[in-house]
Amino acid sequence: MILRGRLNGIQRNRLKGLLNMLYTPRELADEIGIQINQVYSAYVSLGCPLERDERGHIFINGKVFYEWYLQTYPKLRLAEDETFCKTCKCGVKIHQPKRKKKGGLVYVLSVCPDCGRGLTKILEYER
Repeated sequence: MILRGRLNGIQRNRLKGLLNMLYTPRELADEIGIQINQVYSAYVSLGCPLERDERGHIFINGKVFYEWYLQTYPKLRLAEDETFCKTCKCGVKIHQPKRKKKGGLVYVLSVCPDCGRGLTKILEYER
């Protein structure tokens, strides 16, 4: 199952700065750097921990949300012969690799066997 709502590196780092306080969905989106509809469509629909007041307004505890996010979206660990496809949103086996070197950077170009997207995996950086 592919989960919607995965954050990029900058946004994941901003999660660490969330406080142990209640945020409205708009405040949470502003703190993380995402659109407010992502909070509703991805996180609330997946069951993130939230509280509602007597009028039904949603409040989300920052620290609790951070812990929930880390459990729901674990960091992906790739094997040596895998690379990440941004279209398929998962790790795929390196298919038809072409080893390249530019400057001190050594990398492999390949193609996703599922969608055909061009993929790159950095192997090492030589100084």
